[in-house]
Amino acid sequence: MAPMATLFLIVFINLLGFGIIIPILPLYALRLGAGPEVVSIVIGLYSLMQFLTSPLIGKLSDRHGRRPILIWSLALSAVSYVMLAVADNMTMLVASRIVGGAVAGNLATAFAYVTDISTPETRAKSMGMLGASFGMGFVFGPALGGLLAGNDMATADFATPALVAAALTVIAMVGVITKLPESLSPELRAKAAAQPKVSVAQQFHVVAQRRVLMALSGLGLIAMVIWSLLEATFSMWANDVLHQGPRDIGTLFAVIGVLSAAVQGGAMGPLSKRYGERALAAVTVVTYGLGFAWLATVTTTGAMYAAMSVLALGNALFNPSMSSLVSKEAAAHERGAVLGVYQSMGSLGRIIGPGIAGFIYAGFGPPAPYVLSALLAIPAAILLALSVAQKITPSVTPTPAE
Repeated sequence: MAPMATLFLIVFINLLGFGIIIPILPLYALRLGAGPEVVSIVIGLYSLMQFLTSPLIGKLSDRHGRRPILIWSLALSAVSYVMLAVADNMTMLVASRIVGGAVAGNLATAFAYVTDISTPETRAKSMGMLGASFGMGFVFGPALGGLLAGNDMATADFATPALVAAALTVIAMVGVITKLPESLSPELRAKAAAQPKVSVAQQFHVVAQRRVLMALSGLGLIAMVIWSLLEATFSMWANDVLHQGPRDIGTLFAVIGVLSAAVQGGAMGPLSKRYGERALAAVTVVTYGLGFAWLATVTTTGAMYAAMSVLALGNALFNPSMSSLVSKEAAAHERGAVLGVYQSMGSLGRIIGPGIAGFIYAGFGPPAPYVLSALLAIPAAILLALSVAQKITPSVTPTPAE
């Protein structure tokens, strides 16, 4: 099997396990006695760890190869799901999310793998294919999680979905071990290893010296704040406003997952070739503004599906477009590190969004987080306009760490 097809299947299985947790985690925390504010903080802890470790994981993948990083990160991810399955108090639930978040930077490694085996001309299409595997994981994952948990909050089974997620992650790890060849040549690994050892802070400094990368990273941060405001509150919103349970919410995620996968797997290549990644990112910003403004006014299930479909369309275009743009601003031997910093900025957005979502939800009502998301589309548009350079910026060699 070709490496791209193998990676597609591995990422799909991994994201299937991750997707199972999406509709149940906020409700799980509520059962353990947390309020909306605490629920959003728990979700943000996962992203805090991802923010801290993504640049390091990306750099390690440049030095040692993508394959070993994927293997050990998937192993620890499986451990985190087992911890979640046995959690009977908030301390254990928090610990499981910290462990899972610490290795979640492997997503940047997967994207770096794609850049290793693609050309600049085919990169957006390849990123779209990888994004489609993410989307397919979200098609079946949330639906399966909701099905396994049940639709009655009083009797919902939250342990079984977590154990299934762990088993699927182990299957993905075995797939890497047995089927996925190393994508990074020994020469590029040696070149990366020969670079001065730098701290995570210095990796951020390198990106800050490049105007385009800084603008793209800032845009990624705001986009993740926008989207994570939805992720942190949607289950509570759907339950409070439309009286929906885990199974209903999982079905909704499955539907928008189908839409996202269709866009990323089928339309991303032709669209990026015709219009370019920057134009597709602009479409995302517009759909975020319109879609979240619409969602804030929703009072029926039909309107919810329509608004979420608009948002899913924009989100499907955003991730592969932005990853392709960022990768084109990095030299071959530093793509893992640069994509790791970009991933880390997105993780920072996933810290900020959930960190404020619960307080906004509790203080101003269920529609308030989505009003804020719509307003944040304005600075996102400004940052996208600032990212105007079209070619790779020469690599900046940072000062070695002490």
